[in-house]
Amino acid sequence: MKAVPRRLLILGGGPVGAEMAQAVRRLGGEVALVEAASHVLAREPAPLGQALGEVLHRDGIELYLGIHATAARRDGGDYVLTLEDGRELRGDHLLAATGRRPRVPEGLDTVGATAGPHGLAVDARLRAGQQLWAVGDVTGVRLLTHVGKYQGEVVAANILGEPREAHYEAIPDAVYTDPQAASVGAGQARFTATAKLSEVAKTATYTHAYAQSNGFLTLLSDGEYLTGAYALGPEAGEWLQQATLAIRAQVPIDVLRDVIQPFPTFSEIYVDALKTLHGQITAAGHPAAAESP
Repeated sequence: MKAVPRRLLILGGGPVGAEMAQAVRRLGGEVALVEAASHVLAREPAPLGQALGEVLHRDGIELYLGIHATAARRDGGDYVLTLEDGRELRGDHLLAATGRRPRVPEGLDTVGATAGPHGLAVDARLRAGQQLWAVGDVTGVRLLTHVGKYQGEVVAANILGEPREAHYEAIPDAVYTDPQAASVGAGQARFTATAKLSEVAKTATYTHAYAQSNGFLTLLSDGEYLTGAYALGPEAGEWLQQATLAIRAQVPIDVLRDVIQPFPTFSEIYVDALKTLHGQITAAGHPAAAESP
């Protein structure tokens, strides 16, 4: 784009669709976003997608959720989207943000490698064949820059004779809207606790607008360790890394509760979330809770 669209139509409410919708809207253009799922960020837990949807709606973005587009055409200088209920949306720009899939090189069969619909088959050390390695989107693990960078480190270590396997139980996702939406690990678990950002103590270090924010942190646990987390809030991708490390390292819940969180930071939200989570685990009579101090 060389100019702000007068009216941008977006197909798909994933990270790209949500980020571009907000960017164009805040630059002054009108935006209409169509998503077949019932909330934006369809691959994320529903509460996270619904909360971000509220933010986008407040920004003045038109959201058409739970409905498919059945046709697209040009009409003069406009793009026209037809929805399954017969409504038509018009705009001067159209963004197709319906997802991606890996592109694998030709000739893999000549080097003993195989590729399927989700990418190139690799082992735990990212070997795709004899003296052949694969990193990034082509592996089909997750099409994220930081996953590719991580895999590059794993492959480099193995090539240098330092055996190393890739682990994917704690892959962080971050959607760079304002506020950010972030998640890691499982989206469902036996125990779940949520803390509201508006209830976290703050000083003038942060704007008082956060007191009206719908931001939150949700923690998920099997009763012993964190298994997942998701959040909406300023720089959520930063403070959710605490949960990412806890999931990857299997830090016990009682140890997490004993961590001193600096005041005043967004990380203080963990204090209330962990307190609520521990209460649920204790009430259920889970063995791990009984051992906590």
